[in-house]
Amino acid sequence: RTMKEIVCYSAPSLSGVGSVQISVSVDNAQIRESLTFEYIEDPTVLRIEPDWSIASGHTPLMVTGTNLDVVQEPRIRVKYAGRESVNVCKGLNSTTMSCFAPSLMAEYLPGLDTVKHADEFGFIFNNVRVLLVYNNTNLVYYPNPFFEPLSTSGVLEQKPGSPIILKGRNLIPPASGGAKLNYTVLIGETPCSVTVSESQLLCEPPNLTGQYKVVVQVGGLHVSPGAVHIMSDSLLTLPAIVSIAAGGGLLLIIVILVLIAYKRKSRENDLTLKRLQMQMDNLESRVALECKEAFAELQTDINELTSDLDRAGIPHLDYRTYAMRVLFPGIEDHPVLRELEVSGNGQQNVEKALKLFGQLINNKVFLLTFIRTLEMQRSFSMRDRGNVASLIMTALQGRLEYATDVLKHLLSDLIDRNLESKNHPKLLLRRFALLQPGGAN
Repeated sequence: RTMKEIVCYSAPSLSGVGSVQISVSVDNAQIRESLTFEYIEDPTVLRIEPDWSIASGHTPLMVTGTNLDVVQEPRIRVKYAGRESVNVCKGLNSTTMSCFAPSLMAEYLPGLDTVKHADEFGFIFNNVRVLLVYNNTNLVYYPNPFFEPLSTSGVLEQKPGSPIILKGRNLIPPASGGAKLNYTVLIGETPCSVTVSESQLLCEPPNLTGQYKVVVQVGGLHVSPGAVHIMSDSLLTLPAIVSIAAGGGLLLIIVILVLIAYKRKSRENDLTLKRLQMQMDNLESRVALECKEAFAELQTDINELTSDLDRAGIPHLDYRTYAMRVLFPGIEDHPVLRELEVSGNGQQNVEKALKLFGQLINNKVFLLTFIRTLEMQRSFSMRDRGNVASLIMTALQGRLEYATDVLKHLLSDLIDRNLESKNHPKLLLRRFALLQPGGAN
């Protein structure tokens, strides 16, 4: 059931054919309207044509009867050797229905050449049990068509346009009235025109070349007697063959001459390479000697510098002075070193605004968006970028890990833009320097 409908299966009629009233009970509620439901006579089957099939089934059958269009899911059934097989039907009108014959056996047995009768034959028409076993017909199952292999190797060599002959037996059932089967022969994926006789099947192949698998379809039977190799006609004439031979000979002579010239050139290159190798060895020896002399001189200079440092000590700066020179080079008395002084009555408002802005720059999403927005401004110069970076680093002195993470994101964006524009790596590093505090200076 859904919000708008209830689907029910009708019960057998207690009063035979005719109209009956419908009532619906939903819990304790009773719904009685002027709704009627009509029972009609059960479907009947009068005749089946033809009254034969092959063991693999799936041949078309035409069923004639009454009230055949009221069956919602009609099916046809056979039972043989304890096995039941079912196939589908389709109602055309109230008196005609088309069905596909069920298969008699579960698998294809090529050696079976005897006529068989089903143990049971009938129809599944909803709940009509009278037709489960239908005894007014004698449905006969003829042997499946059998096809011999196309060749001992499995591949038949064939010229273009020549018909393909499939030999076999049981190709035409021995039923009365000139019974025929509908054959479909596929060469690869392409069907061919078929002519059938009692012992062979003639196939007019399409215009193809190459090797393709041959498949025969009849009813529910799909078999492949092998493959066919359709050879292409030779388009070469005697003058063409002579011309190709002459051209091949000329090409061979050219190749030999090229190989001789290449060998001579290779020898000259080998001699040149040996001379260059000797020059490189001599140059390497001279460079090594100069490096030894330079190293000895450098070691002497280091010893002198070390002795000077032992006497005077290593010069160093305190953290505040070092940070100010890195962040604000050339500015001795920067406003960040002094207390905030605002003229008038705006001292508290300015302090509050700075605290709120400090909370915002501690939010990574805001800080990244803030920096990217500034970089998009054309009037934002390189010196301005360095000053802003220095001020942000001053505000984040207590959260250097967070500041480092922000720098990583900015560097990643810079690398992505550099790869998209295919800039030189040195230009990338030069731009990254602008991200550092004091970088514009």
